[in-house]
Amino acid sequence: MMKGDLQNDCLGFFCSNSCPGDVILKAQDWANSRDTTSKPLIGGFHTSVEKEVLRLLIRNHAPVIYVLGRAIEGWRKSRDIAAAIKAGSLVAISPFAPDQKRTTTQSAMFRNDYIVSKAEAVLIAHASASGKTEALAQSVLDQGKGLFTFTSPSNAHLIEMGAVCV
Repeated sequence: MMKGDLQNDCLGFFCSNSCPGDVILKAQDWANSRDTTSKPLIGGFHTSVEKEVLRLLIRNHAPVIYVLGRAIEGWRKSRDIAAAIKAGSLVAISPFAPDQKRTTTQSAMFRNDYIVSKAEAVLIAHASASGKTEALAQSVLDQGKGLFTFTSPSNAHLIEMGAVCV
């Protein structure tokens, strides 16, 4: 049974599409440290780093809340995700009506805002300067939620905004 629920007892996770190598390694190490006793991680797991973190979380049976950027109806899950759902370590949810058949830029932004609204705090592995993920980081801070990131010169702008290094 998964610890936590969708009432702010989970940690949000995001990473920009573009991510420096040192941060990728830190995200992998961090994901490898998560296990069945960890607080659930909620995310869309859309970028390549997010997908790699999800793969490691599933391997470690860490609790995951996978939020789709489209309707859950008709969604084809991978074998790994299906196995994690069956094992009870992953829950897949969607904030969208059945007619939202695919992920769009707009639905991804809505999904990300939904994730932030459900998370107690958010870890942003990396946000490109002046990008959408950096704007999301500012939104996290504006809502008074904890914002975390990895120590890296590439994350200096997040740290200057108020992110705490993990």
